[in-house]
Amino acid sequence: MNNTVPAVYQGLWRRRLLTTPILRDDTTLVFWLQTAAWHADLRIPADRPDFSGCVTLSDCSRAQLLALLGQEGFAGVTLIDGDTCEWQRCVDYRPIGLRDLGRMVFSSTADAIEEYGVEAEYTERWERVEEGEGSVDVCWSTDARAQILWLRAGRRFMRVRDRPLADAESRKYWYRLHAGMASDDDLRRLADCEISFGEIAGQAGYILHSTLPWLEGQSLTLPIEMLALQTCSERK
Repeated sequence: MNNTVPAVYQGLWRRRLLTTPILRDDTTLVFWLQTAAWHADLRIPADRPDFSGCVTLSDCSRAQLLALLGQEGFAGVTLIDGDTCEWQRCVDYRPIGLRDLGRMVFSSTADAIEEYGVEAEYTERWERVEEGEGSVDVCWSTDARAQILWLRAGRRFMRVRDRPLADAESRKYWYRLHAGMASDDDLRRLADCEISFGEIAGQAGYILHSTLPWLEGQSLTLPIEMLALQTCSERK
């Protein structure tokens, strides 16, 4: 497999349609940001409830916590082999334990992709989003809790922070959830994972969509490394 993702993949994509043998979904909000190696993906259902009045997970009711855990998203390294794309997940909001491989068919103008499942039966249609001038790249930062992955495509960015759980702990809480035995605290531990999508204006970033809804509309300080990134055409 190729360790560098071809330029035609790089940038920001929005999913417009998912079809499976039992489902047609054109309402879930889905963004995929792809760099030369790393990707991030955010999926928010259209029926996610209102979170007005919530500013932390502690403010969420059980019903709200369960709704959060109906979201999806992931981030990791992308590998290309011919027309097959594999998204290797280093962070996974709702892990399913399966590989994620798609056969990719680009439109003649490379502004749309039909993705066909390789190990699962599905089709997704992706459309390229105009992201504005700027770099397509990735950097890391660290806060008091965790390492944070930042991806940028022009004026758009994604920020990813994994839940602060060891793999064994995570599996334990997911098992409790699927078995109907999870406490509210268990649900909060699982929902403590941020995948945010936003826009860059000057030296600041503004969150437009997030797995933590109360972050939406907030501004944040971008890493110096992200602001210093050069445009793709300037990188050697």
